[in-house]
Amino acid sequence: MPAGVQVSHRSDAPWTTFGPLLMAKYKLDLQPDPEVVVVGISSHVKDHRLCWAINRSLDLALTRRRTPLTEEVAGRTLTYMVYDHEAEDNTGRYTLVNNHSADGCLLKEQRQTDYFLVVDRELAQQHPDLLDRLRATDHILTAFLLPYDHLKEGYKLLL
Repeated sequence: MPAGVQVSHRSDAPWTTFGPLLMAKYKLDLQPDPEVVVVGISSHVKDHRLCWAINRSLDLALTRRRTPLTEEVAGRTLTYMVYDHEAEDNTGRYTLVNNHSADGCLLKEQRQTDYFLVVDRELAQQHPDLLDRLRATDHILTAFLLPYDHLKEGYKLLL
């Protein structure tokens, strides 16, 4: 018998005549992509001023959350302001998230983006002119779609 080859005579042993029996490993992904549309917004005004402009343009009532989004980075707590609007018939939600805090970015791969508007897909489909209306809003320099599945840390926008 060649050197290094083990033979097991027990039927329950995990060995074959060629070495240990290797099992395939499968990973189950339980988190489906959420049904949202993410719009990146560039603006140089503060978040409350931008909310006022978006509220006027889209006829919304974005209101500030009582507790901001927080993230622990290198022993520091970073806070990001979040504004929400529930659709009248509870068909969805608009959420405006500030990408910048005093010391960092929420989504580092999108440093050039100042804000994210996260809209439930059903609401976005009901308003096909949403992107054009955002681009025409005062204080918005540009607005662009961001595919959620391309955002490495997109889950942070859903908290």
